[in-house]
Amino acid sequence: MIKFLGIILLCLLLYKVGWRETIDSIKKTPLIYLVISLFAFWIAFYLKSLRWKIVSNSYGIPLKGSQAFKVFFIGIFLANITPGKLGDFGRLFYIKDQIPNPKIGWSSLIMDRVFDLICLLFFSVIALFYYQLNFDIIKWNDNYWSLGIWVAVLIFGILLFVLLRKKIKKIVIPWWEVFNSHNLKTGSFWIAIVLTTLSMILIYGVFNYLAWGMNIPINHIGLFLGTFVLGVLTLLPITILGIGVRETSLVVIFQMYDLPSQDAIALSLIVFLLQIISFVPGAIWFYLSPIDLNQLKNLK
Repeated sequence: MIKFLGIILLCLLLYKVGWRETIDSIKKTPLIYLVISLFAFWIAFYLKSLRWKIVSNSYGIPLKGSQAFKVFFIGIFLANITPGKLGDFGRLFYIKDQIPNPKIGWSSLIMDRVFDLICLLFFSVIALFYYQLNFDIIKWNDNYWSLGIWVAVLIFGILLFVLLRKKIKKIVIPWWEVFNSHNLKTGSFWIAIVLTTLSMILIYGVFNYLAWGMNIPINHIGLFLGTFVLGVLTLLPITILGIGVRETSLVVIFQMYDLPSQDAIALSLIVFLLQIISFVPGAIWFYLSPIDLNQLKNLK
């Protein structure tokens, strides 16, 4: 039920800003910008499928490019119709005959997701520094108490780790040995990093491209970096497909630049619609060769 908080947030925003004003703002988007943005999503997914192939091959999984492309799209579709993106692990079901053992499959998929997370956090940290320098968001002179809380949380976390280190070690080491059993060479690693970066630039650059098409006079560096923070926030388990959290975050960014909230909500809803449409190829391939989603539990 907590995921409905995002939907409640969106409803409150639309009530406050006005759905008519939001629709008028959506209408400002030329059709050609929508089409190009959709293709940008598909290209980004293709790049990610190439990265997944590289990662899988490093674990001894003989995944081919065309197969990786098709299964990756199915995984994206499943990830967005199942709780907690569990469906993303459905990729393993389609290649189960090629996986040496289940732990290898899980490890390859986790490493594939780690590349996304590293890139997302990297750009998010840059974004936080950018907004701090330009808008002085955190006024340190008035926030010694909050700094003290973070220090206390850090100390508590370290103490907890020390106390539970033996139990953690017992659980983590077997998985770490499997996770670290890849033969990903330095060249392949950097290719995976480049593919991840390019795909992220395309996915989050769509916000800038559409804002340009809507004639929104926003600072595009600020918008581009801010969308990475938005990407991190949409990982919170209080939303479905980022609904509500994405709109609220964009409204905050737009308010920093004294821009109308309806443009922020319109931009967010357009991106959301394009994301839904971008899942269509995966949905088609899934229904052509479906799996019982209950079988995902058998992959552990």
